[in-house]
Amino acid sequence: MNNLKLVDLKKHLRNKGDEELINEIIELVKLYPNVKEYYKAKLLPQSEIEIWEKYKNVIKNEFFPDRGFGKLRYSKINEAIREYKKLTSNSELIAELMCYYTEIGIKFTREYGDIDEKFYINIEKSYINALDYIQKYDLQEVFEDQAHEIKVKAAGIGWGFGDNMSDIYYEYYYDDIS
Repeated sequence: MNNLKLVDLKKHLRNKGDEELINEIIELVKLYPNVKEYYKAKLLPQSEIEIWEKYKNVIKNEFFPDRGFGKLRYSKINEAIREYKKLTSNSELIAELMCYYTEIGIKFTREYGDIDEKFYINIEKSYINALDYIQKYDLQEVFEDQAHEIKVKAAGIGWGFGDNMSDIYYEYYYDDIS
């Protein structure tokens, strides 16, 4: 199967006039919801929270859907975070979404009791990913209270989960014990 090369795409686009390029982009926006959302985020900054809420709801629905039980499709949750990262450069909202995944996971196990090992591994990994991202974008001060609160809410949860979450927290934040 042949792949489209960026060189070929650039050549194709260079041969188009302004009006043709505009029409081609309009067609992409009509055909692909992600392209529409991309331009919405770029052109309407006031829609940033609305778009963030949409992706937050994707995560929430994997744990607490409006009807029935959560499916806990970790791939769908991770895909939502990846897609959101493509739409915005707002590192604080991205970090907030990543922390939300961890928070809702903790809420889920608090509400339904012990889950399986795979669940705890995924929630621990989501916490590590969030804290890595926060550190990478120098947002430690902004998220220090939230990161601490996550650690506190995880305390006492079985399978060593609470202890692991505490260890993860201390790898990123030094908690002044006074």
